[in-house]
Amino acid sequence: MLYDDEYSVTIPPGFDLEAASSAELGRLFENAECFSRFSSAADGSFVHYAAVPALGRSLSYRVDRDGMLEINDSFIRIPTVIRNEVADLISFQFVSSLKRAEFVGERKNIHDLGPAIIVSAVPQREYTYRVPKINETIRHVVVYTTLSNLMERMGERREDYPTWLRDILDGRHDAPRQRVLFLDNAHGDLTAPFFRRPVSGMLLRHWMNAKYHELLSLGLQILKNDESFMEQRRQDRNFPRGQIIRRARNILDREYANPPSLADLSRHLGISQTQLKSGFKSLLGSTIGQYIIARRIEAARLLLNENSHSISEIGDIVGYQDHSAFSRAFRRLNGCSPRAWRRSHHR
Repeated sequence: MLYDDEYSVTIPPGFDLEAASSAELGRLFENAECFSRFSSAADGSFVHYAAVPALGRSLSYRVDRDGMLEINDSFIRIPTVIRNEVADLISFQFVSSLKRAEFVGERKNIHDLGPAIIVSAVPQREYTYRVPKINETIRHVVVYTTLSNLMERMGERREDYPTWLRDILDGRHDAPRQRVLFLDNAHGDLTAPFFRRPVSGMLLRHWMNAKYHELLSLGLQILKNDESFMEQRRQDRNFPRGQIIRRARNILDREYANPPSLADLSRHLGISQTQLKSGFKSLLGSTIGQYIIARRIEAARLLLNENSHSISEIGDIVGYQDHSAFSRAFRRLNGCSPRAWRRSHHR
């Protein structure tokens, strides 16, 4: 796992990050300030941000060479961009609540989508550029670990995981990928304990190690497709169909960017395609295709608000290979283009 030192600069007035070339970004960071040195931190040590007022409060814990835990509790007042170099990395960013803004005429409505995990996989060396929101509290916990030996260390089988991750692990895809996974209410607020840490001193290190492995295990469990559980459910004749449809919804929540075909999904759940389609429409009020599009656009709005990816990259992340198809779907559900949404949000 490579997670290199982090550098920050204040964004100059009028500088368009999305339109900037790699050379322009490089010049922007010529006099950047290093505010964290994860790469040189000792195993089992804590890393605090340096006194950079624009970046607020954050704390990271270096578990070992294959693991790091970041706790971010910040309020950014100055437009800032952060850069570092990463490779062979997978991260699970736990957020207690995803909020979505919608406009009905002139009225702005905020919808709480609940807790979620943003999963990012970066196989090759890449520069990451992050633009935190200003004048808003940023609260999240991120688990970082090595991508290449993840399955061997955790004792997991690759075939239990989504195709997009297996493609990266097997070398068939070497570009970064990201997925947004929505959590069930049963998971509760997984990030709350990190902001009121109940222990101190040497005990804090034991606690951080335990919490790191807890979140990593939960992230992987949510990411994977549990075939053994599904087989057990298929064999239970008393299993209510409503729960089967909800299970189908959970699968689509995880796999919206690369969903299984209707035939594969119905076979996976042990019901006919007709039963799946009619049950899904009856229980959730939309067709399977409509639900997938809605999930993709929800994830796209989140990524547009984060302002860490170009619009074409976001389209690819949420499952659209055709940029125009992504723009049409986004406009149909939001009444504006992805670019207009981003401009409105950041203004």
